[in-house]
Formats: sequence, C-alpha cells, structure tokens
Amino acid sequence: MRFELILPGLCWPSGQGLHPARDLTLPSLATLAGFSTIRWQPRTSLEALLAGQFRSPADHAPPDTSQAHLRRLGEALPMPADGHWLCCDPAHLHFARDTLLLADASGLAIRRDEADTLMAGLNDMFADIGRFEAPAPDRWYLQLTDAPRPRFHPLADVNGRPVQLFLPDGEDVTRWARLSNELEVWLYNHPVNQAREASGQRTINGVWLWGNGRPAGQTESPFASIQADLPLARGHARQAGLEPVPATRYQPPSGPALAVVDSLLLPLLHRDPQAWAAALQRLDSDWFAPLLADLKSRRITHLHIAVPDDQHSLELDIAAGGLWKFWRKSRALDTLLASAPPPSPSTP
Repeated sequence: MRFELILPGLCWPSGQGLHPARDLTLPSLATLAGFSTIRWQPRTSLEALLAGQFRSPADHAPPDTSQAHLRRLGEALPMPADGHWLCCDPAHLHFARDTLLLADASGLAIRRDEADTLMAGLNDMFADIGRFEAPAPDRWYLQLTDAPRPRFHPLADVNGRPVQLFLPDGEDVTRWARLSNELEVWLYNHPVNQAREASGQRTINGVWLWGNGRPAGQTESPFASIQADLPLARGHARQAGLEPVPATRYQPPSGPALAVVDSLLLPLLHRDPQAWAAALQRLDSDWFAPLLADLKSRRITHLHIAVPDDQHSLELDIAAGGLWKFWRKSRALDTLLASAPPPSPSTP
C-alpha cells in the first residue's frame, strides 16, 4: 500500500547562518532519509503538485481550472452552487524605497469581527460587482455572475515581492485594475483600518485577486483517504468525492492515502527558525515515527514524500522492502538539504 505525503515548507534555505535543524534530534526523519532514494526536481508550486494527484475521467485536467473554486470548496462553510469565484485575499501594501511590496494576511492577525465588518461594508458598497465573503478572517472570496477574463498571478508568487512584476494581464485588465484601486481606497479609509493604525497594527489596505478559471469538473483520486487542513487540498479531495480528515497527526490508512501537512509553511514564510524547528520536532513524533513503524510492519509498502519549493522541489521514496539494508546510515535533514543543486539563474 502506498502513502503520499506532501510537505510544503520542509526546505529551509541554506546559506543563512546555522541551519535551524542542525542540532535537532529527529531520529525518525533521519532514518527515513537514510533509506530514501532522493531526487531534486525543478521548482514546483504546491498548487501544481496537488493538481497532479487528481485526474478527470478523461485522464487530463483542464489547464485553467479555477483555484479559487477549489479552495472555496474546501472551506467549512457550504458553497453556493452557482457563480464564478475569485480569491480576494486581504493584504498589506507598503513601500520599500520606491518599490511597492505586498505582505499577505498571515502576519496581520485579522479578527473575525473585523472581517465580518469589512465584508458587510464591501457587499454594501460594491454590490454591483459581486458578493464578498470570508469563511476565514484571512481568506476572502468574490463570487461573480460573469467569469473574470484577465490572467491573475497566485498570491504565493507575489507575497513579499514587488507588486509591479505580478500585475494581471490579458483581457479586461483596465476594469480590474480600477476595481483594485477602488478597493484599496475604500479599505484605507475604513474605520477598521483607522482603529488598527491607531493601535499600532498593520492595516488591511489592499486585496489580491487571483485564482480565476473554469469551475473544476469532477475528478478521480487513486486514494482511499486524504488528510489535509489546507482549504485548497480539501477542495481537491471533495471534488474527487472524498471527505478529507484533519492532518494534525498520522492516521493509519486502510488503503492508498494522501496527506498534505502544512505546519512548516507559515514558519518558513515568516523566516521564524524557532517556530519552524518546533513544528519539525512535532512532525517527527506525530508523522515520521508512525510512518516508519508502518513501513517496518509492512502496513505501508511505499512512502513517497514530496516537498514543493520555489527553488527546487525534493522527492523522497522509501520502500518497505529496502529497510533491511543495514549499511544505509541515518541522514540529518540539514545535510540532506545542503545537497540541493545551486538555484537556476532564472529562479526569482
């Protein structure tokens, strides 16, 4: 039986002082790495990696499937049956010298009451555009009658980078640029942001529109069960007819299984080595140790670990039948990550 583990955030970048995993005791991960076949692949986004785990009945997926539709499907709130969807995620826009940068909502600590107040105001002021909603304070959506036509860039691409490099292109961009500007002005002047500024918090002074495309069609999954907390991953599961379960810790599967564990992603994004190291130690006890035990007992015959990253992607393959190779030695994570090839000059 095969187990797929997608683990975004594991590739802490090297060359930034002492690696935060250097002195960690991670016995199960080190053992798994020692018995692994290791492959470094070109950069791969989490979105692309997730899409590759599912297929349409025709054995291919439309290249323009809406990420917003899938992510909204993965939220806890029931999803309306009609309309087209955009992610309309809250953000903080700020200048660094003469460059406009965007910081996503992961560092804004938006409260539920703030999000509700802003949703009510947006739906009152921009009712002719569509319907705004916030299933979570830091994840907003715009439901539209007509499909938006520009090509928008994912929020993950622009976060922390110059906004000018990621402006939408294609059809009808003028209309959407104007709407973005109007939303920024409205948010900037809203009492919620005036109160945040007065209390020393960063303001919610912009949104990032992205994720449009065709509504996702029915897909098929090779998995009997899926563990995931990320709404996009949960949406993929539901589109394939599976109800995902939380990914807080490993649950022994009854058939081929997929788990998407994102506990390292936020600490990596914020470059918080202490939080990243603490999350990694929990992963070793809650995931790697029971996975190793199930490989040894042959409950799992093959474990595949995929780590998407914006420089290189990492793949580890561990076969239960290879655990007898006593000459294989444990491999520390910082040593493993140091084996990555140098970034391509074209990598941003």
